[in-house]
Amino acid sequence: MIYRTVALYDLMNQGVGKETINRILSDFSCPLNPDVEHFIKYKAYDFERTGLARTYLVYSQTTTDDEPVFTAIYALGQSCIEISKSLKTNMKRNLFGTSYPIGRNIKTLLIGQLAKNYTNNYNRNITGDILMRLVFERIKEIHMIFPSVVTHIDCKDVTELRRYYERFGFSLFQKQEDMLIYLMPTQKIVDYLSSDE
Repeated sequence: MIYRTVALYDLMNQGVGKETINRILSDFSCPLNPDVEHFIKYKAYDFERTGLARTYLVYSQTTTDDEPVFTAIYALGQSCIEISKSLKTNMKRNLFGTSYPIGRNIKTLLIGQLAKNYTNNYNRNITGDILMRLVFERIKEIHMIFPSVVTHIDCKDVTELRRYYERFGFSLFQKQEDMLIYLMPTQKIVDYLSSDE
């Protein structure tokens, strides 16, 4: 399978109009996570336009002669977390990759959205592992230009999601109401990709 990632930002700067972009995004379906579907269909364009997030569309094709199909999405942005003074040194090292005094309010790279497109069973064209690797590759590019101590993701307290993120090395930082905040040192993502090369 061949994968190609298209940045929504690039589409907008190439003169693709809002109506056309919204038509492309309206083809996205994610019954497992209606919040992601709502974001893609109704917020992604405005978040992109205002610089609140960068959304990436992943297309797949079996051969170069096939028509690419909209297979998955992910969105990256910036966020901030506050760490407690009482956070133990070994936990700080595990979550942030360092025990260096980095302050209490930490800017993070946020994986804001991450999902497959279930329209016409296109979700079958990509695995969760491949999708996360594409996300990690993008994070590595960003990290080389604009360093970030930590990458974070918020998810619902669902066993399958917890296992998925923990398998890649994310560690639970805290629980806020029904959401979990997972963190991973950004350098660990870079090292993860380097170990596969």
